[in-house]
Amino acid sequence: MMNKLKAEQNLQAQIDGLSHDIKPERDLWAGIEHAIEHNSQQHVANEIKPKRVNIAPFAWAASIVVAVLFTWNINSNKDMQIAQVSAVEVLQQQYSQEKNSMLVSFGEPDLSQLPADIQKQFNELQSARTSLEAALADDPNNKDLLNLLKWTQKQELNLLEQLFSPKWQTI
Repeated sequence: MMNKLKAEQNLQAQIDGLSHDIKPERDLWAGIEHAIEHNSQQHVANEIKPKRVNIAPFAWAASIVVAVLFTWNINSNKDMQIAQVSAVEVLQQQYSQEKNSMLVSFGEPDLSQLPADIQKQFNELQSARTSLEAALADDPNNKDLLNLLKWTQKQELNLLEQLFSPKWQTI
């Protein structure tokens, strides 16, 4: 314990003996003044005579990018128009395939032999589907009409499934 106290006192005495100012071995101000003066002269020279930048490579690159984007935009617009025009046709094909496969799986029942109230519901759904398809012929890009057509087709398929699915499959 005594040894530790003596070591701390010795260390403190050495710290107290150190100089509080650190002086460089030589005068640094001459170099600092030279650097400041040289930097300000270089800054003034740059302001007077700006660098001439060759913009030809940038112009070529920009023109190539514009040409590629323009070509890509034209092709994507054509693809979008084709996709939007055929959306109604795709929905109609999917519906008819699902309906035909459903009717085949149910033994191709005669839809005209349905009870009157169910026949009325079925006819209303078919009429709504037909009128939506006619409206989409005038405005094929209308997403609301497309969604209504899909919903109507699904309701018609659900009605067929409820009518002709075997009772033992239902829970």
